[in-house]
Amino acid sequence: MLLQKLTEKQFKDIAKLVYDKTGIHLEDRKLGLLSNRLRRRLKALNMTDFAEYYRFINSDKGFKEEESHFLSAVTTNETYFFRNDQLWKFITDELIDHYIQTKKSGRKSIRVWSAASSSGEEAYTCAIVMRELLPNFSTWDVKIVGSDISNNVLDKAKAAVYNDYAVSKTSPERIKKWFVQKDGAYHLKDEIQKMVEFKFHNLRDSMAKGTYDLIFLRNVLMYFDVAMKKRVIDVVTEALAPNGRLIVGDVDPIRTISELSSHMTLEYLRPGVYGKPSITGVDASGRKQMVTT
Repeated sequence: MLLQKLTEKQFKDIAKLVYDKTGIHLEDRKLGLLSNRLRRRLKALNMTDFAEYYRFINSDKGFKEEESHFLSAVTTNETYFFRNDQLWKFITDELIDHYIQTKKSGRKSIRVWSAASSSGEEAYTCAIVMRELLPNFSTWDVKIVGSDISNNVLDKAKAAVYNDYAVSKTSPERIKKWFVQKDGAYHLKDEIQKMVEFKFHNLRDSMAKGTYDLIFLRNVLMYFDVAMKKRVIDVVTEALAPNGRLIVGDVDPIRTISELSSHMTLEYLRPGVYGKPSITGVDASGRKQMVTT
């Protein structure tokens, strides 16, 4: 028989391992939830108690073998296409026009990073919107990167095959246009798939500096303590290109936690949206002048 649930000590040991490996902070109230999720892994590995499982994942060999399953168990991956109507209304009604106006000269490229992208719905939604709304799309160079710490969800994202729930907020017209229905599932068409690249990435690690015009960091910061939240803010701020936009989750801790608000260097533009200024020139004293448009 398996133990009913983790003991407090076992939970703290596993929570510390999660934090050391990912920076994710598991609150004490998650003990029962984690017990239920890990119980499935014990059954799959033919283990009889949580102590045996902890010894396994706490070893280099064991963690390497179990990493993707373990990380999937300790993170929440629920998502779907066009999640949050107001967000996508802002993107379609305002943000696309922002990029059209600011990309008039030079190479018309847009780089997007969907951080903690889970099984890819957010990244692919962005690809659909860009494909539909950018004028003369063939003249644009659009590249979207989706990243996550779980190889399990990254594999799902790369496969781009979704169930009814994933497309439940997608209009029938869009489903018909961008998906192929086969064997009771929705297969995303190649022209959208090829716009997105998925890769493993831990949010405490740097990404390419000044690369991305748009970064999604939605429903992620809640998993971290204040120190890790600051680190993640630094990572995305560094990765954001001048005149770029950062979109955070529905509940924005940056505005409600004073330590984060004072730490943030991006400009607050509207609920959930921050901008990085663009360099426009040099003032009389020789200092760079910055403006967010």
